[in-house]
Amino acid sequence: MILYEGMFLLDPALASDMEAAEAELTRILTRAGAELVGKRSWDERKLAYPIKKFRRGLYILTYFKADPEKITGLERDVQLSDTVLRVLVLNRETMTDEAVQKSLAADPPKMAPRREERDERGDRGDRGDRGGRGGRGERGDRRDRAEGSDDGDRQSGDASNDESKRDGDAPVTASAGADSDD
Repeated sequence: MILYEGMFLLDPALASDMEAAEAELTRILTRAGAELVGKRSWDERKLAYPIKKFRRGLYILTYFKADPEKITGLERDVQLSDTVLRVLVLNRETMTDEAVQKSLAADPPKMAPRREERDERGDRGDRGDRGGRGGRGERGDRRDRAEGSDDGDRQSGDASNDESKRDGDAPVTASAGADSDD
């Protein structure tokens, strides 16, 4: 059996009924033939995006030992469960028992600050003056650029195309007309 770390995200309604949440986790782990090493209930938090129409979720960190073949069955049971929204299972076979106990005793990570509490960047004035076009001049209007220096290339290309479309003949080149004097 290998040691795994599982982060379970549960229905927020179970935050008030921790016994039901623990019973659901125990049911899923016993179906997978896993041996629970330790668990810690984190708090109910706002989710970054809705999951199964829930905007909040209850996080529970678990450590358990299981056969590697049984993990896919555990993940399938989570998908079929109505109360477990998501699970993340990580292989922790190199983790010692002391590290597991230290992880379970540690406080959950702090939540990110709300938008109102973050520093507002405003108009991005912190980037400084980037200057103009670096001596390249102004770009001008798009219509001016379209009618600009490459206009002559278009006319010569169009003229050669017009000549090449005469009665299905091969395109006439300037060198072919000059060779006819010989």
